[in-house]
Amino acid sequence: MKRKTGSFQFVAATILLVTVAAISFAGTAMARTNFGSAGPEGYYREKEQQLVRDTRQELERQGFFNSGVMLTRVVEGDGRRTYTVTIHHGEINRMEEAEREVLARELAVFAFEDDGSSFQYKFLITAQP
Repeated sequence: MKRKTGSFQFVAATILLVTVAAISFAGTAMARTNFGSAGPEGYYREKEQQLVRDTRQELERQGFFNSGVMLTRVVEGDGRRTYTVTIHHGEINRMEEAEREVLARELAVFAFEDDGSSFQYKFLITAQP
C-alpha cells in the first residue's frame, strides 16, 4: 500500500502557519492596546522632562547654576492637568519679589501647549540668616 506523505506534510505545514499567524495577530492586537493606554502618558512624560531640561538650561544661562527644579502635576478625572514648577536657588532666594515675577514670566515660555493644562511657577524661599 502506498503512503501519502505529501498530504501529511501539507497538513503539518498548514497547522504551523496558522499557529504562527494567530500568534502574530494576537501580538499586534496586544501591542496596539498597550499603545493606546501608554501613548498619551508617554507623550506627557516626554513633554514634562523637556520642560524641566529647558527650565534648567535657561536658569544656567542666566547664571543660576545648580538650581533645584521640581515639576509636580495633578491630573483630574477629566484629563485636565495642573503643573507646578518649583525652583530653588540661593541667588533667587535673595531677589526682590518683582524680580522673581519677571523670572517666572521668562521661564513660562517653556511650558508646552496643551488645552487641558495649566502651569504655575513658584520659588522656594528659605529663611535668610
